Amino acid sequence: MEQLRRSFPEIEVRLREEELRASNGKPGNYIVFGIVFDPLLKRELARGEVTEFLQRLAGFMERVCTSSDSEAINVIWIEIFEWLIHEPVHLKLLWPILGSATKAKIEDAAVRWGRIGDLPISGLPGALRSILRRH
Repeated sequence: MEQLRRSFPEIEVRLREEELRASNGKPGNYIVFGIVFDPLLKRELARGEVTEFLQRLAGFMERVCTSSDSEAINVIWIEIFEWLIHEPVHLKLLWPILGSATKAKIEDAAVRWGRIGDLPISGLPGALRSILRRH
């Protein structure tokens, strides 16, 4: 959570509101992403251009995807990748700025969720390699 706060200071006010609502003062990671972070992400993606926020997002996701923190990776999968794979226009916008570990995780998610056709063309070879590794 601290890495998210450092990477995205603009969530601080909304995050504090959620901390006040949480019974123990610490909202869960899925709540933070779903209620606090996702609206900002969707607003930035709706601009249709790579913004400084999206650049920070790409760096943040790459750090998470290369970490050994399986809980953080799962949150990113569920709260960002699952939605993003169903939004091919937004995924195509982000694809060029994503790191290799992030792309690999998205490709794997697309294979698992049967959404290979929604990957940008440059993501298809990685998804196909992922399918071949399973057989």
